[in-house]
Amino acid sequence: MILEKLGRDDLSDILTNWNDSELSEDGTKIFCYVGRDREYSGSANGGKSSVSKKEFIVWLLSNGPFDENEYGATIGADTDWKAKIDRARKASKLFP
Repeated sequence: MILEKLGRDDLSDILTNWNDSELSEDGTKIFCYVGRDREYSGSANGGKSSVSKKEFIVWLLSNGPFDENEYGATIGADTDWKAKIDRARKASKLFP
């Protein structure tokens, strides 16, 4: 739902900034690579790990996207980032 309304590029940007996650090719799953280097990870699936959509939505609807400790003191003034987050929140249909 969010992907359809936001677009792959913007959603990918948000996921990368959230926790270095990526969207699957078909857009149905969120995943990340565990470890310091995805190419040399020795765990199952090459270090690929699923990330909960619920976990992403909880972060998206919280103050997390504007956490100055995580993203720097100027994150609240970044109009492009704010617009992406606002559109993603509205696309989730859980945010008024």
